[in-house]
Amino acid sequence: MGTTYANITLKGPKAQDILQELGNQGRSAFVSPTEDDLTTVYEMDSDEGDSKVLTDLAEDLSGYFGCPALAVQTLDEELLNYWLYLDGELLDTYKSPSQSLDPEGKGNPKSQGGKPELLAQLFNTDATREEIVDILHCPDQDCSFSLAVDRHLSLVELLGLPMCSVGFGFCDLDSGEYPEDLDEEDLLRVDED
Repeated sequence: MGTTYANITLKGPKAQDILQELGNQGRSAFVSPTEDDLTTVYEMDSDEGDSKVLTDLAEDLSGYFGCPALAVQTLDEELLNYWLYLDGELLDTYKSPSQSLDPEGKGNPKSQGGKPELLAQLFNTDATREEIVDILHCPDQDCSFSLAVDRHLSLVELLGLPMCSVGFGFCDLDSGEYPEDLDEEDLLRVDED
């Protein structure tokens, strides 16, 4: 089994405000520092593979703060999913190509969803539709995206999202593994009561 992680990047609210709301909801989570108006949330229950927990939290936070939220999940190093919210409304979903995670073992060689215009509008207006399409919809074997984290990294770099959102979820941080651009003391943490 390969790398699996989930997190949510919010645009607008500050880390301390997000941490307070997570505490009000009785959640256990880490929150990255806010940089360039972007903050990443690593919540315990959403990191366990159930996308419903992740998407419910992204919807809640996006609605509460009236902001964009990009929830990202990778499964077994192979599949990248995202859900894009604005003001609590789901605007876009995406599922990368996958060769072996199909329940019937057939795989899915084509990506599904992904609206480049929305990603550019909400996160980086300098990114072109074509650049985003190249990342989202290029088949793995044609684009050197052998791992879901590679596709996620390319998207993060293009959109100017926090590098700390790539490759890390709650479980990683809780076990003492941190992104290169963050130290333990940089992160805020709240634990359920």
